[in-house]
Amino acid sequence: MLSFLRAPPPPRINRASQNPIVYENGRSSVSFYASQEDYVFRTTLPPRNSDSDISIMEPPFHYHIHQTETFRVVTGSMNLYKGMDPKPWKQLTATTTEDAKHQPTATIPPKTYHRLQNASATEELIFDVRLSPVDYEVEERFFRNFFGYLDDCKIAQQAPSLFQLMVFLHAADIPLALPMPWHGLGVVVSRLFTVVVAAWGRWVLGYRVSYPEYYQGKKGL
Repeated sequence: MLSFLRAPPPPRINRASQNPIVYENGRSSVSFYASQEDYVFRTTLPPRNSDSDISIMEPPFHYHIHQTETFRVVTGSMNLYKGMDPKPWKQLTATTTEDAKHQPTATIPPKTYHRLQNASATEELIFDVRLSPVDYEVEERFFRNFFGYLDDCKIAQQAPSLFQLMVFLHAADIPLALPMPWHGLGVVVSRLFTVVVAAWGRWVLGYRVSYPEYYQGKKGL
């Protein structure tokens, strides 16, 4: 391996025993449910004050190769984007409005580009996530490592490594969604990109799928 070529990682804060796990100085968090529960985890996002202070919990466009993903808003409101459309596909709220325009849940099928963000500049967003089919160990390992690493980078004022992020994403079968003129082409190119960059990051640069500071086993509520 050529790990000496990569930038030094940020100091890793040991959060492996925490549930919930608190990030961004208490502004955001993730709580994992026990494996028998219907939903996998609950996430809290801070208000979206500006584009210059985006929470680490707001993902870029991505897709799930095999899984259907369902979001359920508990508090606040969520803008859910699908495809590469710059406008929200749906706005989810904790309760269904009289005109049924806003509802608390929405489902994204496999191989569908999507991302989400807090729709409010003043209120936090709390929502649950369900994945089907689900492997709780894989999901918890991925989210603990992914968000733990991003938060440690933010604390250290250090840019995250694309190679490390792709190693995490590839291990969870979640390609980063690249903009392409046709969706089918985008799905293929995005997956190839994630595979190639992750392979280089893992087998050449020595990045790992998981770190003991972030994940050591199941910590269900």
